[in-house]
Amino acid sequence: MKKHLIQLSAWARHEWPTIGVIILGISAQLFLVTRSIDFLFDNVLPDDAFYYFGVASNIAQGLGPTFDGLNATNGYHPLWMLVLVLLFKFAAGSAPLITPIKAALLLQVAMNAVTAFLVARVLARFTASTWTRSFGMVIWMLNPFLLYETLNGLETSLALLLFAFFFMLALRVEEGKPIGGHWFIGIVGGCMTLARLDMGLYVFVFLVWILARHGWKNGWPKAAISSAFAAFPVLPYFAWNLFNFRMLLTSSSGAETLINHVLIVQDHGTSTFQFLKAIIYNSQYELDYFFRSTGMYSLGAGFIGAFSALSLTGSIRIPRRLREIPVALALFTGFVLLFIADASIRWTARSWYFVSFEMFLSILVVIVADILFRNINYKRTSASILLALVLFSFYVDWSKNLRTVNNERAGQKTLRDAAEWMNENLPKGAVRGSFTAGIQGYFSTSPLIDLDGLVSNTAYAAMKKRELWDFIEKNVEYLSVYDNHFTYRYKSVFGIDDPLARLKFIAEIPGTGGLKIYQVR
Repeated sequence: MKKHLIQLSAWARHEWPTIGVIILGISAQLFLVTRSIDFLFDNVLPDDAFYYFGVASNIAQGLGPTFDGLNATNGYHPLWMLVLVLLFKFAAGSAPLITPIKAALLLQVAMNAVTAFLVARVLARFTASTWTRSFGMVIWMLNPFLLYETLNGLETSLALLLFAFFFMLALRVEEGKPIGGHWFIGIVGGCMTLARLDMGLYVFVFLVWILARHGWKNGWPKAAISSAFAAFPVLPYFAWNLFNFRMLLTSSSGAETLINHVLIVQDHGTSTFQFLKAIIYNSQYELDYFFRSTGMYSLGAGFIGAFSALSLTGSIRIPRRLREIPVALALFTGFVLLFIADASIRWTARSWYFVSFEMFLSILVVIVADILFRNINYKRTSASILLALVLFSFYVDWSKNLRTVNNERAGQKTLRDAAEWMNENLPKGAVRGSFTAGIQGYFSTSPLIDLDGLVSNTAYAAMKKRELWDFIEKNVEYLSVYDNHFTYRYKSVFGIDDPLARLKFIAEIPGTGGLKIYQVR
């Protein structure tokens, strides 16, 4: 024990710049999560997070996997749901609706701290310079995009923690020093997949990399061991999905994809040209969004350009054979596949889907900076200017995209106001429905059904059959909706022409931008 403490102390003295950056980033996150719940509504927590909270609360109370208490759902990633269920069982206090949420956010801060130290270990593989590593950690730790998105109450921070661990283990495999053998990285990869299903693409490309690196004869036993242990935690989940819901993935992965594909036909017809145009448009839109979300669009482009220039001049060696491809580059291929799956095939993406890109951006910055600074005489001046530019770019990104007045979550607290209005003014026990059901359902004292199918497999089934109105008539008494849900977004899955004509207007909730309460006649 004494030996390990001495080693830890020596490491801390040597790596104090990196530790300082991590402490600064974690302090910023602690500041965010200790703000009021209204601040969290409008800055940190998306409406989707309350789907998790609602389902976790119901499971903890013995009601099973359901958001509304009426319809079963598999619309969540299982590993994070397991964590939340435990929190909802043990963290409920004097304010049981808020206390578990705060506990979940504090747990995410702790996971982000562990992730940061794993990322520091990863970056150490790409540079021997303490200062270059700490600069890479600035890119990782102080980016407002990552600061906010790893506190979103969703599976993001857990998936990112397991991804960083998986990445480090893959580097150890490349070095010929695997921790625990190929079975261990398989287990971690399987858990990473359970944390977020599309992260399984990283496991897939790692297995392909093993075969490319070692050849089929020597590689397949290693790949087989890793894949078998990766499948060990995942296959029971798929079996449970098939047995209970007749689907491999989740309702949340299918419902919005269904609507986005339907909208193309609704707006432009069934032509192949329009379908291909939609693929290009969605891919370009999401690509632009996630580059913008890195907090350093121009600097990121600059580092990519510098990397390309250094590659052309021979300062960075480009592999010429498959077996020479480094595992980091192979894993980046996994990110490309993840992006294509979400943006180009599903046409459904959220900002937190792409946070793992920050790992590759940090590595890219470290590699480029390490080479460039060898040839710069005024190192301190240049480093200071570069750091100032990065921090200024982060500030600009925060001020443009993440402040309350501009961010897409602004005004979400009014959804809680809508829930409270319904609690006070609608008959107790009357079943409600909404297409923005997360916050409203979590704070509703009566069952509130998620009509967009993300966490209601029954509603999702009705959407697929174009029978959503029939489902509403049979199951819902009151609606909390925006009119464009009827006139545009879900128009093609109701199965009738004018749902609004069959509703009785009750009230419009002030400050919600047009959220109306209707009674289903």
